[in-house]
Amino acid sequence: MGELADFFFHIDASLREATLAYPVATYGLLFAVIYTETAFFPLAPFFPGDGLLFAVGVLCAGALLNPFAICILLSVAATLGAWTGYRLGKGLGPVLFERFRWLNKRNYLRAHAFYRKYGATALITSRFLPIVKALVPFIAGVSRMEPDRFAKYNVLSAIIWVVSLVTLGYFLGNVPFIRDHTSWLVIGLAAVFVGGLLVTVVVKLVRSSTLR
Repeated sequence: MGELADFFFHIDASLREATLAYPVATYGLLFAVIYTETAFFPLAPFFPGDGLLFAVGVLCAGALLNPFAICILLSVAATLGAWTGYRLGKGLGPVLFERFRWLNKRNYLRAHAFYRKYGATALITSRFLPIVKALVPFIAGVSRMEPDRFAKYNVLSAIIWVVSLVTLGYFLGNVPFIRDHTSWLVIGLAAVFVGGLLVTVVVKLVRSSTLR
């Protein structure tokens, strides 16, 4: 855990050293990180995907990584990761409800109805929320969201997520303050996304309690 925390708090320096020492392998490492974070939600808290993409954009601005190759590669990783989560949810969903009787069948039906109506919006917005980005595809699979519909918005959301954050890091990467404080900006970016998620949850809880 100590090494992981050190990597997170010095993500810019860690990536820079890895890129300089192993330029080709770094592309594979980034692919593996983005894929894993989006595919397996129990592991998602240990992978700073949003901040990582921003830091990668900063490295692209410094000509250490190719921005076009990175955007294509990591969009594919994010797409495959979410598809893996979807397939896991689709395969495990019936087993979970059959084996664990305490799971509320009504919630399953609600999830199914939700993804039929709001699945596209959920897939796109969840990309920018830590942990949730990996949980949503799994739930979409559990709720049996149509594969073709999921695939279409999965690709779209992956491209939007990767390109927007890499581009943000790329254009801000040459600003001296941002270049010298990338790690703290990455932490701040994660805090903003997590804070937004918490505020949304609290507002919904308050609204639901007042309606009772």
